[in-house]
Amino acid sequence: MRLVFIDDSEQAKPRRRGLGPLLALGAVIVPEDQVAAYADDLSRIKADIGMPPTEEVKWKPPKNSFLATAGGDVVSTLRQRMLEAAAARQIKTAVVTLDHSKAYASRSKSDAGREILKWLYERITMHLADNNDIGIVIADKPGGGHKEDSRWLAETLRLTNDGTEHVAPDRIVMPIVTAASDHVPHLQLADLVVAATTAALAGNAAGLALGPMLLKLAHKNTWDLAGGAGIVVWPTTDLANLLHWAFGEDTYAKVAKNVGVTLPWREWPYANDDGLSSPLSDQTRDA
Repeated sequence: MRLVFIDDSEQAKPRRRGLGPLLALGAVIVPEDQVAAYADDLSRIKADIGMPPTEEVKWKPPKNSFLATAGGDVVSTLRQRMLEAAAARQIKTAVVTLDHSKAYASRSKSDAGREILKWLYERITMHLADNNDIGIVIADKPGGGHKEDSRWLAETLRLTNDGTEHVAPDRIVMPIVTAASDHVPHLQLADLVVAATTAALAGNAAGLALGPMLLKLAHKNTWDLAGGAGIVVWPTTDLANLLHWAFGEDTYAKVAKNVGVTLPWREWPYANDDGLSSPLSDQTRDA
């Protein structure tokens, strides 16, 4: 059995040139025998940095909280150690990120979010199948109170009952449930993983600094690549080169077709630069 904890994130105005608003949903997948151990890890990390044990770890902490007033080195240490502890506990991750200006632009964020949830459900199921295991999914409570919580759960019920066109509903064995993240350390890890992944794609320094660890944690396909498996970007041909610039991935593969390309791929955006520095001139490209 594996427990799967999911959360969402967004970057409304990415620093990286050419990106529109990014919407993301992601999961941390925890082996059953590591659930209590990771909770202990996080308690110890908090104590080491002087963080109150009852304070929630958030990528964007509330004003006047410990994390909001702590120095950048303290926050960086917390985040790095949380990810390192996750790797040591064999925790794996999957994050789906969509550029809303390029996909489903005529539809609301909620509609786009439904598509992202379906893709994430498929990646979670694939990870469980790769490990011949089953899972239970716990999501952070959505904002908006009980009414929004009920609506969201009703929408997810179709996935857990019927699956998708690509995966059967036989690995996730219960309807998705919600919990308050301030009481669940693993949802706090999910907040970090999803927010940091989205920030790295957006070009934010805090996310980019965690890129190597995020790649290490991400579920891999049979080519041992995260792209399309543990780190999904959509539209793929617009964003796949960012898997190289943000996380260090050197290849993107379509495993089912047994084809792959070296990243950054020359025919896709961000082939010659990362979208953060000035684009290379034609003369420089030809040199």
